[in-house]
Amino acid sequence: MLPGGGNPWGKDATHSLRRKSVLALSFGRAMSREIQRRPLLAKCAPTAVGFAFGDCLTQYMNRDQSRPLGGQWNFFRTGSMLCIGALCAGPILLSFNRWMDLAILPQAASSPLTGGVKFILDQVVGCFIWQFAYLTINPAYRQSALHLLESSSLRIEQTTRAARHAQHALAH
Repeated sequence: MLPGGGNPWGKDATHSLRRKSVLALSFGRAMSREIQRRPLLAKCAPTAVGFAFGDCLTQYMNRDQSRPLGGQWNFFRTGSMLCIGALCAGPILLSFNRWMDLAILPQAASSPLTGGVKFILDQVVGCFIWQFAYLTINPAYRQSALHLLESSSLRIEQTTRAARHAQHALAH
């Protein structure tokens, strides 16, 4: 408010803001109805976007900074992850969520604890699906994962040998 009671944004701005908030609420209600009517679409669309976004982040973080980004970008891979998210992960996760609705505290389905557990499980399963898909379509990512597994297994093996050697030395 300005001194003297005037609106710094003007009368039209306040009216416009109210109209926008009413439109936003109407849009939210319409989206909620569509989600209830089409749960598969409601699950597949954000899953597809999430898978494609994950690919974008991975490509950006693994880029060669000495070269322009445009020449390095693999749009086919981003599109593949989008399709895998929409056509594979979305339906799988929707089925998994429906199973969780029946199996995880169905008597307290709307409690925050139940919702939190379901959300975490949904994200973990989705992450496994994303990793499997990315390992399948990206040879460099697959090689990196195999190298990580090999080095981890070598470290575990060396630690196990050292522990056995220490036990053997203490026993004798």
